[in-house]
This record gives sequence, C-alpha cells and structure tokens, in this order.
Amino acid sequence: MQLETLVGVVLDVDGAPVSFIWNSRQYTVASRPVRWYSRKLWWQEAAAAPRGAGAALVEIEMWRLWAVSDYDRVFLEMKHLDPEDSWEIHRIDS
Repeated sequence: MQLETLVGVVLDVDGAPVSFIWNSRQYTVASRPVRWYSRKLWWQEAAAAPRGAGAALVEIEMWRLWAVSDYDRVFLEMKHLDPEDSWEIHRIDS
C-alpha cells in the first residue's frame, strides 16, 4: 500500500488522534487508540546523524485505531512523523 498523508489531525490532551481528514472525508476515532513506537530505516534515510538528533532519528510514533465517517468504518495504523509533525496512513483494513 502506498502511504497517504492525512490532514486536519486533531489530538486530545494526551496527544492521541481524535479526528482527521482522509480522501476528503472527515473521520472520527471510534475506539481507544493504541500507541507504540516502530523503528525507522535510518540507514536509508540519512547519510549521517546530526548531533543531538536523539530518538526522532530512529523512532516513529504509531497509532492503531478504528475510525468512522458518514460513509464507512476503517481499522488503520497511523504514523506520526516528527519533527515534521505530519501524519500518514500506514495500513488499512476495512
């Protein structure tokens, strides 16, 4: 699956996603999101680590959740890219 960028991601006070826009549809998170951290393929992404890069160099924040729109319900994994503060859909199951 090709990664797709999400827009309009709204977070709760703990930093968990509560809603987002994907494919021009508004989705609301319908389950308690589960967060974990995955590893980046840092050796493919950077020739050298900048001094002080820390965890953002090798860790990716991931979320697994159910989301609903007016048209469908999906189970997906979201990827939060830091320091860009961008979001992508990593995996989708309908």
